[in-house]
Amino acid sequence: MKKKFLLLGTCLTLLLTGCSSPAKNIAETVKNVTSNATPTPEPTPTGTPAPKETKLKLGKKGSIGDWEIRAKKAEVKTKIKNGKYRVFEPNKGEKFVCITATARNKGKEKSSFLPRVGYKDKMLTATLYYKGKYEYQPLELISYDNDLVGAQINPLTNKTGIIAFSVPKKVAKAKNKLILRIGTSKEYIAYSLK
Repeated sequence: MKKKFLLLGTCLTLLLTGCSSPAKNIAETVKNVTSNATPTPEPTPTGTPAPKETKLKLGKKGSIGDWEIRAKKAEVKTKIKNGKYRVFEPNKGEKFVCITATARNKGKEKSSFLPRVGYKDKMLTATLYYKGKYEYQPLELISYDNDLVGAQINPLTNKTGIIAFSVPKKVAKAKNKLILRIGTSKEYIAYSLK
């Protein structure tokens, strides 16, 4: 019985000694290869360039692509009337901020101003910013003739109308802290509503 234990102990010792030395040799080989290798330079990060911003005051004209835009005035309203019988009202606790603007299509074909669908780098969008942090998207006032959102404008033609935003009353009262941005992801016009 003692011989069996002695033989088993000897086999285990030889087995463990044999297993540990190849692993040790592999680890040393990997260490030598990595220490002698020349380090590869890290690629320099290339970020996307910041969009081009043009700051304007209300009443001034700016251009983005095929569009010439002039935001004329900003008003806070509790409702927007469309003829005698139709009225648009904001949600409870909100008011409308209405931007009166003129858009001119300088392109060669009829095009949609502030479309709902398109390519991000080509499509014009309008966003109202409060304190530079909070964003509001324009409403589409369906069947309202003076709505500029989605308006189809012929080449070399102007259209004057409104861009309406529904915002909390607190935001509407702080009109001097609002910025209207019209443009694409690459360039935009920023109108201060002061």
